[in-house]
Amino acid sequence: MKYFFLALLIPVALLLNAQAKPQTNTGGNTNNSHTNTSGGTGAKDNSAAASPKTMEKYPKVKWRKKLKLAKQKIADGSYISAAQYLEDAYKDKPSKVIIPHLLGEVNRFLRDYESAEKYYKAAITKDSVAFPTDKFYLGVMQKMNGKYADAKSTLENYKKVKLDKGDKNLKGLADIEIAGCDSALWIVKSPTKVKVEKAEGAVNRPLQDFAPQILKDNKLMYASEKTDTAVNNTTTKADYYTSIFTVDRQGKTFSNRTLLPYPPNDPKANTGNAILSDDEKTMIYTRCADSFDLENRSICKLYRTTKKNALEWNAPEELKGLNSSEATTTEPAFGVDADGNDILYFASNRKGGKGGMDIYYAKMNKDGTFGGATNAGPEVNTIGDEVTPHYNKRTKTLYFSSNGHFSIGGLDVFKIAGTPGHWGAAINAGVPVNSSADDLYYVLDERGENGYEVSNRVGTTSSRGSTCCDDIWTVTAVRDVILKAIYVLRGDATNKPVEGVDASMYKANGNNFEFVANAKTTNVPFYFLLKRGTSYKINGNKDGYWPSIDNLSVSETEDRDTISQIFYLDQIHREHINIPSVYFAFDKSNIIDFYKHQIDSVVLVLNAHPAYTVEIQGHTDSKGSDEYNEGLSMRRANEVKDFLIKKKSIAANRVVAKWFGKKMPAVPNELPNGEDDPEGRARNRRVEFKIIPDKTEDAPEMQTTGEVVKEVKTGPGFTYGKKPAQKK
Repeated sequence: MKYFFLALLIPVALLLNAQAKPQTNTGGNTNNSHTNTSGGTGAKDNSAAASPKTMEKYPKVKWRKKLKLAKQKIADGSYISAAQYLEDAYKDKPSKVIIPHLLGEVNRFLRDYESAEKYYKAAITKDSVAFPTDKFYLGVMQKMNGKYADAKSTLENYKKVKLDKGDKNLKGLADIEIAGCDSALWIVKSPTKVKVEKAEGAVNRPLQDFAPQILKDNKLMYASEKTDTAVNNTTTKADYYTSIFTVDRQGKTFSNRTLLPYPPNDPKANTGNAILSDDEKTMIYTRCADSFDLENRSICKLYRTTKKNALEWNAPEELKGLNSSEATTTEPAFGVDADGNDILYFASNRKGGKGGMDIYYAKMNKDGTFGGATNAGPEVNTIGDEVTPHYNKRTKTLYFSSNGHFSIGGLDVFKIAGTPGHWGAAINAGVPVNSSADDLYYVLDERGENGYEVSNRVGTTSSRGSTCCDDIWTVTAVRDVILKAIYVLRGDATNKPVEGVDASMYKANGNNFEFVANAKTTNVPFYFLLKRGTSYKINGNKDGYWPSIDNLSVSETEDRDTISQIFYLDQIHREHINIPSVYFAFDKSNIIDFYKHQIDSVVLVLNAHPAYTVEIQGHTDSKGSDEYNEGLSMRRANEVKDFLIKKKSIAANRVVAKWFGKKMPAVPNELPNGEDDPEGRARNRRVEFKIIPDKTEDAPEMQTTGEVVKEVKTGPGFTYGKKPAQKK
């Protein structure tokens, strides 16, 4: 079988299908896993996701034969098979430096960064000069494993290596990698407000899922292989070509995986990287077949098809004006130029570029033709690889992935504002969008906030190492949301804000509440800052109104910047109760007949509200000692208590007696000039009633009144029945 690899720019496919030997790194690429890559596999037994149990059995031969077989597998692009032969040979002959060197190379192609680091280190330990580039690639693998300090040290040592004429000089690329290590040390310390999570459900199968594109109606279009196994043999009927699929999204879960028809899919070619026009009636996509460039790499080309009906597409046309017979053209993306004209971005490794893969653009004419391909410029392209462009027309920002700009891993996502010829500076998208692995195919919705990316970071679906394969990951902006709110009296059709409400917000976590902020309302809305994925409790309190308690949850996918909310208040309409006090004669605790009738008002309230209780509070005037008055007020309170229980049949558990002596006068006991006031003291010799409801919110509005009759106006200062003394 003839093996080939495609150039859809999905890194693992180079590992699956690359014909270029690991020893020959070309195109300015630093880790040989992105120069030309694909989302499909022409080679049927090379996938990093394949199970070793299904691999070809090792022949029982000596290590030299195993090494020879491994080299043949490398030439065929069968890297997993090559790795197994090499690992077996390494057990037999650990002293041969060529074996760990090749194991480092093969595992680098397989994107098993941990194994590659181990074997490069072993080769250098055995012979530090046999393969000078091993130091460079060891540093790159350490960087891909997130060991930035180690990587920088290794790469700086590589720059000191004396090279022979036949050695590849990667010292210029080492400078870029070292700068990337320096950048990573501060980028990882300042994560951006973005959440990156692996898509779950019908996407992310054992092989490759890539090239996500956001469609209408919560649909996602992407490319993948139809089979779940990468192992090919003479009996398998699996289809190893990549094709375009759609899935439905509900929240965080994807379902209803649907294969698009032919066209655009082709049963004898790899298809992917599809984009749709705004009306979703025109598709531009990539097809890769059995044609090869000068470096024996599969050539991919752009095609266009239009919608015939709801289920079918018209026959595709090749975009010959953009494609090249000697280079790959792939990864289309719609955009606009400085004048607002529609343009098409794409990636290509054609001659005249800045490095390996570069991003180009071409004007889209109204008749459907295209202008010439133009390099996007040095602000975008470098001596490394720039791939997977995506342009947001609303924010006028180009997103792309690069290993030529200072990256914290292999391919990092970058963004650059502007249009061709009017670019700003390329900015690393930071973590967690980027990782120490490869991150690409970054696409966002129209708002430029939520979308997808493709990555082989730790956590991907993988059965060989932790970073072999690419999965689709969701990207969600963790933006703060503003709550704009008012309190309104329920039933007020004008929605007039209620002023003077104490509004408090708490973050809710089960039964635990953490205070966040508060505000005093006015005649305009008040504002609180909310966070996505968080639940809140908001309380509103104002005298004369029942407490307002509202719950508010902000979902992770909330797309509003501002949530406008009306909270309602209910006015308290309390029962008004007028209960007169009981007054006592000087130094007495007995209830005179007049007040026995007054106590009936208390009885009526208690009978009407069986759950209410009453508190009887006894008081005295200022005459006498504190101790004496304490006892007198107790006797007065208990006298009334007994009257209610014994004479009015109120249950004892509903009556509570308390006494305060002379400590709580209702009015002053003296006149303003300091003289004794017998009338005031008469009003202080009393028992007051406090009604206690079973629910605090049902507490009635009470008014304490009462008439001080002549029978209780006795004692010092009163001379009823006697003639006043004659002055002499």
